[in-house]
Amino acid sequence: MELSKFEVRTGLWPHMHFTDIEYDQRGSSYEIYATDVTHQTKSKLFICRTVDEQQARLLAEQFRIWLPKINSKKRKAAAKKSPTGYNRIACHKG
Repeated sequence: MELSKFEVRTGLWPHMHFTDIEYDQRGSSYEIYATDVTHQTKSKLFICRTVDEQQARLLAEQFRIWLPKINSKKRKAAAKKSPTGYNRIACHKG
C-alpha cells in the first residue's frame, strides 16, 4: 500500500485520531487495523489483509512510521482552518 492510499483511508474519519497500528489473525490470514484510543472506547479502522504474519508485521511497521506524518499533516491543516484550535463564531451587535 502506498502512503497516499493509507492517508486517504485514515482521512475518511477526520474526527478520529489514530494512535497505533495492530494486526490480528483471522482464520488463515492477518488483518491490519489503525487504532484510536483517545476516547473512552477503542476504535479500529480496517486497513488491509495479508496472507502471513511476516507480511503483516512488515506492513504494520511501515504504517507506524507513516501514522505520525499523517497526524502531523492533519494538525497543520486544522490549525490553518482555525488558528486557535476552535471554530470561530462571529458575534454581531444588533
